[in-house]
Amino acid sequence: MNGVRFYEPTRAYVAQREVLDAAFRRVMTSERIVLGREVEGFEHEFAARVGAEYVVGVASGTDALELALRALELPPQSEVICPNLTAIATPTAIVRAGYRPVLVDSETETLTLDAARAAEACSPETAAIVAVHLYGRPAPVDELRPLGLPIVEDASHAHGLEIDGRAAGSLGTIGCFSFYPTKNLGAFGDGGAVASSDAALAAAVRELRDYGRDGGGRAMRLGANSRLDELQAAFLRERLRRIGADNLRRAELAAAYDRALGRTTPPGVHHLYVLRHDSRDELRSRLAANGIETAVHYPATVSEHPLFASYRRGDELAVSRQAAREVLSLPCYPHLTDGEQAHVIDALGA
Repeated sequence: MNGVRFYEPTRAYVAQREVLDAAFRRVMTSERIVLGREVEGFEHEFAARVGAEYVVGVASGTDALELALRALELPPQSEVICPNLTAIATPTAIVRAGYRPVLVDSETETLTLDAARAAEACSPETAAIVAVHLYGRPAPVDELRPLGLPIVEDASHAHGLEIDGRAAGSLGTIGCFSFYPTKNLGAFGDGGAVASSDAALAAAVRELRDYGRDGGGRAMRLGANSRLDELQAAFLRERLRRIGADNLRRAELAAAYDRALGRTTPPGVHHLYVLRHDSRDELRSRLAANGIETAVHYPATVSEHPLFASYRRGDELAVSRQAAREVLSLPCYPHLTDGEQAHVIDALGA
């Protein structure tokens, strides 16, 4: 075996080569290649999957978060609750939308936002909460609801996740998705979407993604150029057809890791298989020496990035900071072979 990559991008194409090539030809021979039939079709199909009335395709998951927050029209410089353990895209979107993140610690087992600490962190200036379904694990949306604040779901790790029969992205006020290639539903480039059953919010995002223009082409608000690409939408329509099977394969891989390691992973759709080790860097080096590529999600918490160090902290952030020193993501994507996973498991026990 030559080694095990953390993610092998060519395999998703090979698995669906025929339909993806056909999707490419559809777009290349169409008369409209920006905001055309493929984007409209994907928005409709993904909305049905998410259980939302509306989906608006945008250029990235970060843009989805920013435009969703802007569509809420919160008071200028409002505070927005944000988990301290998340991709920096989350606080970046809050700041770009004109608001101030308030950094809150993680729940010990799932590492998602701690709802009790979020409640304690609220102030008169707090106007919204971003709840991240980290690693594909459910964020505590129902526990946050009594706070009476708009809840923006960052479901970028959670395509296909269901919580009590409801799909991630439809639980809060507005849901946001990334279609970066490594996601459970990945494009072959950047892409994102906003989901909501609120017609006014969806209409606002639709304007914001296209320079703030209404249906008549008039600029109604300061918007952006953040349109989901027609070609990526065509690819996503084909990849959406197999997300159920792909998520089942992720669950099989996660269960095999659990059995080998004698642990139980928190439930979810296993966007990432994350373990914790008190000598994480040493373990990672050992796996690398065996030809195994791993990743760390995330090596620094939001508060440890200089850009965000000055923002208010809702608590001492000890859980998330400790986790950042210990978390390690193992290869866990649908096209990983059983042999490759066996090699990873053998190396973990070396």
